[in-house]
Amino acid sequence: MPLLAPADRRILRELLTRGGTAEIGELSAAAALDNQAVQASLGTLQQSGIVAQAGSVPGLRGARWSLTRHGHEVGPSLVGSDPGGVVDGQEATGPTDPAEGWGFPWRPPKPEAPLYATGLSRRARRVADRAVIGMAGPRSKRRRGARAIVAILLVAATIGVGFVAMNALRVTEITVSGISDGSMLRPAQLAGAVLEFSIDGGDATSAQMLLDGFPVSGVQRYDSRIVWPVPELTEGVHIVTLDVDRRFFGTATAAVTFTVDGTPPEVDLPRVLDPVTLGEPVVLAGSVEPGVALQVGDQQIDTASGSFSLTLPGPPGGPVPVIATDAAGNNTEFDVIVPIGYPHTTGVHVTAAAWNHDGLRSSVLELIEQGRINAVQLDLKDEDGRIGHRTDVRLAQLTGASRELYDLRDAIDELHGLGVRVIGRIVAFNDPTLTRYAVASGSLDWVVQTPDGRPLAKYGGFTNFNHAVVRQYNLDIAAEAAEAGIDDILWDYMRRPEGDLSGMRIPGWDGGDPSPVIVSFLAEAGSMLREAQVFHGVSVFGIAADRGEWVSQDIGAMSDHVDYVAPMVYPSHWGRGEYGVVHPEAQPYDITKASLAQFQRVLEGTNTAVVPWLQDFSMRVNYGPDEVRAQIDAAADLGISDWLLWDPQVTYTTDGIPVSYDR
Repeated sequence: MPLLAPADRRILRELLTRGGTAEIGELSAAAALDNQAVQASLGTLQQSGIVAQAGSVPGLRGARWSLTRHGHEVGPSLVGSDPGGVVDGQEATGPTDPAEGWGFPWRPPKPEAPLYATGLSRRARRVADRAVIGMAGPRSKRRRGARAIVAILLVAATIGVGFVAMNALRVTEITVSGISDGSMLRPAQLAGAVLEFSIDGGDATSAQMLLDGFPVSGVQRYDSRIVWPVPELTEGVHIVTLDVDRRFFGTATAAVTFTVDGTPPEVDLPRVLDPVTLGEPVVLAGSVEPGVALQVGDQQIDTASGSFSLTLPGPPGGPVPVIATDAAGNNTEFDVIVPIGYPHTTGVHVTAAAWNHDGLRSSVLELIEQGRINAVQLDLKDEDGRIGHRTDVRLAQLTGASRELYDLRDAIDELHGLGVRVIGRIVAFNDPTLTRYAVASGSLDWVVQTPDGRPLAKYGGFTNFNHAVVRQYNLDIAAEAAEAGIDDILWDYMRRPEGDLSGMRIPGWDGGDPSPVIVSFLAEAGSMLREAQVFHGVSVFGIAADRGEWVSQDIGAMSDHVDYVAPMVYPSHWGRGEYGVVHPEAQPYDITKASLAQFQRVLEGTNTAVVPWLQDFSMRVNYGPDEVRAQIDAAADLGISDWLLWDPQVTYTTDGIPVSYDR
């Protein structure tokens, strides 16, 4: 008696109840087993001669399996030993086999000799055979019958050989889907991928799948389909092969090769260039893996050789975006910063009223003549929102902002004639004049407000840096100055009002830190001023190096769009103990050096110039030549030779300013 596993008995029982024949799908549903388990059981029963596979129509129906003659004979007894088994509708009873599930030690019995031949001698069998032959009739008829039988046998053999030959020559086709041969895939694309082999003309039950030469797990079999959910694979080239036995002899093989690549391409190009000269061409040169698609700015670059070079007609107005994409779709994205080599600058702040005052203007011109300064910072729009020079900007005329204290082009020409540069200061968003006009005209969304919708009183009115009209107004003032020949535009009050953001409302802004809005304005201004070949800087709080969120001044982000940062590190503005300095106002060297070192740390690697604002006025401590010179020396000891002096009264301490230029 054979020892059948439970699953095999269930399949045999289902075949018996169905009259001896069924499809795999029918057996799977009836026995509550998956197709792969049913296929395995049928294979076991086939090895014992109990079942055989019938023909099938590829693509239309699954293969049918039938009990053999031997299966019909022994099947009921094999199922009958299975408690709960049912054959022909009758519940079977019998002892449980103690070796159930261990395999098949049983083999089909050898055919026994017919009973009539048992015990006869060889001579007696020959006599009996002749007697049987004699019963067939005359000799001639026996010969003709023998010849006919031989002929029939020859024809049958010929047909059989032909049938075998045709089947042997039949092509086994294996179709692969799910992953294209030669494809490049990122790990994210591979996740959830299913590789499927469809077999036509071969023995699907014999299929063996290998990954890079090793057997794989998780293969699912559905009649003539072999399905493999692809697991996570290492990066590199992989090959999946499927070997299938042909119907009679030989093996058919299909393979798919693909590459898993999740590594972004490397681009050898400096992220920050060395400072370049304003107005001169700029070359961006580097290398990348051959064949990688490379876009620099708005230009597609040829990378067939692996190296590339792109010449820009002049320094760009901001970061240059670079995008590299390999064959698998991996991206490398970054910005290239092209800093401007900012010229050596030592200058003083001059208001519009001071330039209009003969005595104050003369004192500034005297500093130039003595070789102490090489730049003059001249106010274009001040903290009251007043424009000191005659302007054609329409909104400035409507608001009454223009005071016409001087002619801008004449002032620039005069200072250029003395060999110095002119820096135009624009107080951007602290603008009481524009605020009053906005309130009067019903344009409250032009101003920063209190939570209940009233204009914020701080500074007399702070305009909305998120409003297009306010932004364009300031850009128009800068563009007019650039056309007049200004060398620099230096933005001031490029920030929000200090204080808790919950106590203010910024129309059009959805909340959070508005630093990106401030930076976006500098980006817009930088593009315009670069085209006009005008230098571009921003004044920032002394604390902004490490506490910029207090006023929405992100120094690192700002530096991407300006040529220099001008931190206001006035000693009188620091609290005691800042950076370990006990009395900052009385220790100008110590606090200046400590605070500027913080800006150098934040700006390290950007190649953005630092041009600090230094103090030349007195508050609680009297400032004279020694205090002014101490700040200049502190900056110099950090390698910072540029500076601007601030005195709201425009009365500078001449003896504190070193002579640096020959006249």
